[in-house]
Amino acid sequence: MGRIVRYQFLGSDLLFWFLCMTGVGIPIAALYLLHSTVAIEEELSNPTEFVEQFRAGKFRKP
Repeated sequence: MGRIVRYQFLGSDLLFWFLCMTGVGIPIAALYLLHSTVAIEEELSNPTEFVEQFRAGKFRKP
């Protein structure tokens, strides 16, 4: 079985962009982005086929 790993940001988009717009907040925004992003691992029988369907816009969870 193959495994797909995807990353998802679970923080506040508004807070992240506000920190990015302030010059001093950019390092804080980078830390916030790293801290609020989680890795999600999923087992798939054929990960190559999944990626091809996803890129073609025909995503269907097996």
